[in-house]
Amino acid sequence: MKAQEIFEGVVKDKDSGDNIAYVNIGILNKNVGTVSASNGKFSLPLDGKYDNETLKISIIGYKSVEFKVGDFKKKYAQNATIYLEKNVSELKEVVINGNLKTRSLGNKLGKKTVSAGFVNNVLGNEIGIVVKIKKKPTYVEAFHAMVDYNHYKELKFRLNFYDLKNGLPNNTILTENIIVTSAIKKGELTVDLSDYNIVAEEDFFVSLELIEGLGEGGLHFLADYDGSPIITRAVSQGKWNKQDDLSFGFSVTVKN
Repeated sequence: MKAQEIFEGVVKDKDSGDNIAYVNIGILNKNVGTVSASNGKFSLPLDGKYDNETLKISIIGYKSVEFKVGDFKKKYAQNATIYLEKNVSELKEVVINGNLKTRSLGNKLGKKTVSAGFVNNVLGNEIGIVVKIKKKPTYVEAFHAMVDYNHYKELKFRLNFYDLKNGLPNNTILTENIIVTSAIKKGELTVDLSDYNIVAEEDFFVSLELIEGLGEGGLHFLADYDGSPIITRAVSQGKWNKQDDLSFGFSVTVKN
């Protein structure tokens, strides 16, 4: 049996040399992954049994890179400094028609049925719901999450939006990272998205991603057994799993 090795390194901008925070690093669909820290550094265990699998390194705003795990180990055995190249894209201004109606979509829970939190405390753990838009285009104005309790000093997440393929999250529809920080202890966590120009033409998936460790069990959201079910993945680049028997109190305010 091939041994597991721990690979430590840092992710940097190819042009500036600056360290890049919160980069997703993981083996595709194998639930082995992590997120680079605020200083760009990361630590990732790589078992020899995955040497022929694909390791993907990605973050919004940069071109993704992929390696065979075995090749990655050889290339970065001595110096695990990974350089990412910026993905230059022209930002389009979104003009919203004044005749559109404001709506709330998703799971708007006003009372407690049950509560639940992240699957684990591994960086890249992600949890969210599918939002059905009904009309297109749909302009996303805000995200809401109903917090049952928070025992931590501060919460820090990445808010993600994806299109769908076969009912599961596929590619991001964002052009920039949305980092959410909050000290909320209980109640409705609201994220203003009016400056992000998020436009959906089809049903989409919205999720919160763990990018800094919180510890186990100190954060729960209001949940129910009826509504759009949660979809999760345990780590960066991991496999998506649908949990049909549980819905989280996640919703979005939109105009369409």
